Amino acid sequence: MVFHKLHWRESKTHFMKNILLTLLLLSPLAFAEDTSEYQRITPKELKIQDNLERTILDYSTSDELGMNQMLAPIGWTEPIVSLEFELRGVVIAGVLGLEFKEETAKFNVNEGFVIPKNTKVRIHNAGNVPLHLVEILRPGYKESLVKEYESFE
Repeated sequence: MVFHKLHWRESKTHFMKNILLTLLLLSPLAFAEDTSEYQRITPKELKIQDNLERTILDYSTSDELGMNQMLAPIGWTEPIVSLEFELRGVVIAGVLGLEFKEETAKFNVNEGFVIPKNTKVRIHNAGNVPLHLVEILRPGYKESLVKEYESFE
């Protein structure tokens, strides 16, 4: 199996606090920027045209770690890709579909997922409502780290 499915039965607020705490504990170097005060991050809004337009709110502050919200409409899919970074996330609304060569997995609200580095996958909205994800990328997103494919072969 090339992905991990995480189940959470907690409120969204409690869940998001746990995600942030986990990030702080697992990736201290990603937050190495020396700040003596809290930091408010204003996201960069990116519009990405796949088969349908999706929105990425990018909260990243370094190349070592990316933090995004993704909002995708019903019917959205991206091409088959191989990511040269690890992608972790949680479904906030909708149903996430991850299509691999041998199987397709679906993730519902409050379920987390991990896509290991260099795994071929097609990411899509597998539900009948808009998809909303929070994603953590390690290292952070760069276009050069994404390779597109016509098939899983």
